[in-house]
Amino acid sequence: MNLRKLSFYSIFILMLAGTGELFSRAFLCFCGYSFLKPSEYIFDGFYKNLKEPAGREVGGAGKKTRILILGGSVVSPGYSDLHIRLDTILTRKFGNTKDFEVINVAAPAHTSLDNLLKYSLLEQERFDLLIYYEGINDTRVNNIPPSSFKDDYSHVKWYSDIHQLLRHPEIDITVIPYLLDKAFSAIYDRLSGEIYLEPIGVDPRFAKFGHQLRTKASYHKNLESIAALAKARGDKLMLVSYASYFPPDPLSGNESDNRYYTHCMFATPVTMWGKPANVKAGIAQHNQEIRKVATQYGTAFLDLEKRMPKDSSLFCDVCHISEPGARRFAEEIAAFIIRHKIV
Repeated sequence: MNLRKLSFYSIFILMLAGTGELFSRAFLCFCGYSFLKPSEYIFDGFYKNLKEPAGREVGGAGKKTRILILGGSVVSPGYSDLHIRLDTILTRKFGNTKDFEVINVAAPAHTSLDNLLKYSLLEQERFDLLIYYEGINDTRVNNIPPSSFKDDYSHVKWYSDIHQLLRHPEIDITVIPYLLDKAFSAIYDRLSGEIYLEPIGVDPRFAKFGHQLRTKASYHKNLESIAALAKARGDKLMLVSYASYFPPDPLSGNESDNRYYTHCMFATPVTMWGKPANVKAGIAQHNQEIRKVATQYGTAFLDLEKRMPKDSSLFCDVCHISEPGARRFAEEIAAFIIRHKIV
């Protein structure tokens, strides 16, 4: 082959690859990805609250005391608004001596894995205190046949898609390997009959499997990774055990359960996470792991499970808290921070 033909074929292949790249990016753009930086889909498609976290202040003079809240719906914006309550209490206590910035990236349904990923993605940020509060959402992940459970939670479609995106650091240079990965994965799932859990709720067919608390090791590993990362970054970590209220009478997951709790705008049936007994056992198991990690890493630890009264007026359901509950919750956390001089 002479040089002229070689040059022609080389240019043809480059043009073909370039055209394929352009069409592939256009397709992803149609699906919600950025054309130039498709890697940003980790924020645009999964963790939108990392782009504009609640409580983040723009500008301002002087050094701020920065507090980051990680967790699920209980402490998230729109539910208990912990960031607002905490900022108010701490500002009242410290006055002009400290300027607080309480940033809340907690979100409904997020598990220990989501919180680890979010904290990892905030690699350019530094915080004076990191507050972790979540112990129920991982219990839902148990509701799948044992053969389908995966320690990295990739049996939940949400996490499978996240892991797939993070496997392709080259995506901003070329999206073709990522699209091929997605295509081959879809074909494999179709042929193998792969079972996935949806991001929210439990398939009634699989609720019977929830008694096997297989999330114990994963939850511990995720929490331990957060603690190790916080230590490496120099961020103080405060772990908080998970408070819940299960009434003496059995719960059914129906509206009749509301009689055990105070009336709230938000109330979630316990069956959203699985069978009541399994959810209760899962929370207890996760609280044990929280205590182990707190001891292992010497982090600040607030045993809110024991300090929060088992009072129906403080709860909307097994875990979400009423207005009086939210006040008590914030006061407990603020008092602990002040008492132990954490910030």
